[in-house]
Amino acid sequence: MPNIPEVLAPAGDWECIKAAVANGADAVYFGLTSFNARHRAHNFEPDELPAIMQYLHERGVKGYVTFNILIFAQELPAAIELLTKARDAQVDAVIVQDMGLAYAIQQLLPGLVVHGSTQMTLTEPLAINLVKKLGVERVILARELSTTEVGKIHQATAMPLEVFVHGALCVAYSGQCLTSEALGGRSANRGQCAQACRLPYELIVDGEKKELGDRAYLLSPQDLAAHELVPSLIDQGVVSFKIEGRLKKADYVAATVQAYRQAIDGQPLGKQQKLELEQTFSRGLTQGFLGGINHQTLVPARSPKKRGVKIGTVQAVQGHVVLVQLADTTVPLEWLVKAGDGIVFDEGKPEGDEVGGRVWKIKQRDKQRVEITLDRQQFQGHRVHAGNIVWKTDDPALRKKLEKSYTQDKPSDKKLVTANIIGKLGGTLTLQFSSPDGLLVSSTWPGPLEKASKHPATLAMIREQLGRLHDTPFELADIKLKLDPQLMIPKSILNELRRRALVDLLLKHEEQLQQFKPKPFPQSTVTLSDWRAQLKDKTTAPAAVDEPQLAIMVRTLGQLNGLIEYVTQQPELKPQLVYCDFEDVRQYREAVTLCKEAKLPVGVATLRVIKPGEESWLKLIASYNPDFILARNLTSVAYYQQVASHIPLLGDFSLNVTNDVTAHWMRSLGLQRLTPGFDLNWEQLQALVAGSHPGLYEVVVHYHMPMFHNEHCVFAALLSDGKDWCDCGRPCDRHKVELKDRSSAVFPVLVDAGCRNTVYNALPQSAAEFIPAMLSQGIRDSELAALELS
Repeated sequence: MPNIPEVLAPAGDWECIKAAVANGADAVYFGLTSFNARHRAHNFEPDELPAIMQYLHERGVKGYVTFNILIFAQELPAAIELLTKARDAQVDAVIVQDMGLAYAIQQLLPGLVVHGSTQMTLTEPLAINLVKKLGVERVILARELSTTEVGKIHQATAMPLEVFVHGALCVAYSGQCLTSEALGGRSANRGQCAQACRLPYELIVDGEKKELGDRAYLLSPQDLAAHELVPSLIDQGVVSFKIEGRLKKADYVAATVQAYRQAIDGQPLGKQQKLELEQTFSRGLTQGFLGGINHQTLVPARSPKKRGVKIGTVQAVQGHVVLVQLADTTVPLEWLVKAGDGIVFDEGKPEGDEVGGRVWKIKQRDKQRVEITLDRQQFQGHRVHAGNIVWKTDDPALRKKLEKSYTQDKPSDKKLVTANIIGKLGGTLTLQFSSPDGLLVSSTWPGPLEKASKHPATLAMIREQLGRLHDTPFELADIKLKLDPQLMIPKSILNELRRRALVDLLLKHEEQLQQFKPKPFPQSTVTLSDWRAQLKDKTTAPAAVDEPQLAIMVRTLGQLNGLIEYVTQQPELKPQLVYCDFEDVRQYREAVTLCKEAKLPVGVATLRVIKPGEESWLKLIASYNPDFILARNLTSVAYYQQVASHIPLLGDFSLNVTNDVTAHWMRSLGLQRLTPGFDLNWEQLQALVAGSHPGLYEVVVHYHMPMFHNEHCVFAALLSDGKDWCDCGRPCDRHKVELKDRSSAVFPVLVDAGCRNTVYNALPQSAAEFIPAMLSQGIRDSELAALELS
């Protein structure tokens, strides 16, 4: 039986839910008023949950609640209380980022299904198999994976896989972006992303500004559209196709669900439907990383805005009439632009007040050119110039068409079905009933069909007979005919086919609804507070230290040599541990040798992300036999558990430890110490430490915070013509690159061994003022990390 994945749609309000259901979504996901990454979007009240789930389940659709943020220690009771309401309302799953919360659900709310959020940064089978132990039953993969890499993961794990196929792309790995936190205290891990990736930046190369023309939005990707990759993703075992839509409206939901329902059903999208997808929302469409890495196409860098459909380029302006060279002459003109549409003229300065207007009239000058007439009084034609790109930003007719798909003159609670009638002269007659959510039945009359002598079958007659579904849960929405001309079809035959097909349709509908019948859940025998106390008692405390410990991180061999020289001259200032975090992992061999000769305990950092096929980096690190390994992802934790358990592991900030339950679980995996997540303020850090052993934590006290961590490479995109590391010529080996923002802050960009970029904060952040308080709390380990800026 072939894998038929679900279409999973976003739902920010009731209208979006109805649009998703009416257009064939198998499931929807939505947020409640707290604990989800839809902070700036409309969210549902918890009291609405029973009505939402009843509405969905009566229509054979699943509902998933997003709980995809990090949870602070003091928030766990409220989180569990809200999750209890979700379970009681029969939600089909919750989408969770926080590993401690997933662990708590497994113990305290048995029966509540957990899906691992893309915020967990799951990119490799070892990590996925590790979170399976937390009770996670499906994972949403990172958006930086190709279809080939998705297939490799599918081959190496039994975990069901969900993949984003449409919508906005983050330039940074989800769960690994600290930009909003670093610059404004608004954490993306808490649903408060300030979208710094959509801002303009200057490129500084070796200290000099590089002129890039109209490219200023260097970290703003186009939007994802992977409908052409649907067959490949089905072959790779994907069980759910997820549509992004945090701030999207119902017409967007309708258009995208229609498109991916059609693609899953094996029907490629036509040109018109592709244009409609662009129109509902796009910054330009791309296959993202699913189609493989291409640094030249992901970020065009001209604009961060929604654009819609490209109409063409301005050739001339005369008053309120604009002559436009069409972008595509192979499609009907009305698909590109018509009277009533809204347009904007793009001169490559999207941060300014762009000229736009409503189209009054269209006149085709020739095959390649059209005259667009705008409002004589309001159109500022003097600000439009030859060469400006013309975009259609609004299409009222399309919006009305999409709205019609989920709003009826008479609202109906019945399931809409389509009837397909297939027949050939001298052959059989077949009736098929199908619904957008996958129901399909058929009934056949053996015939033979004859040619009509007087009254051939008409669409109206067929609709009248097949539309008699009054006492059933179905309503006839559409009829599609595939009939030879002038056939005679007796009404009695149509009625018989309808009755027989309905029997099977009712049986399948009932089977579908069975899975949504309310189910009782087993009750936990322990409370959250008691369970947390038990966890603390079971967690072994690290060996106690009498004096405060200081660790120093270096990022180059030059920094390491300088440190060794310094402590040789002043041995009383010798740190207890040196971390090496180098771009070239192979340099760790020399670093370990230098530290051991200087009698400095040395730890080396893993890459922040490991993808399928990159485990060799982990093997290489272990071969150097450092005193410690700084694990930055779950793949590293699982790998070293298996192959190098003799090397002590320390957990870095990127593991996102923000509550005591996560900390206890990490400790159970063998981690010696943990760096708390950077999303914590002082009060939240205190709560974390109070619920566990203070000696478990190493707190960073001075650091240039790593903001963006990207698969997209700024070096390759802007200093080469190469699509990836194979043909970029490695400009990162020859140049120093920084990004300069509108406030003139300069952010260093470094590259790791996996060719991923990290953009660091321009200024260091210091927690020096809190050191006395940390010592009083029992925290004895701290890390001083310096980033060389010159």
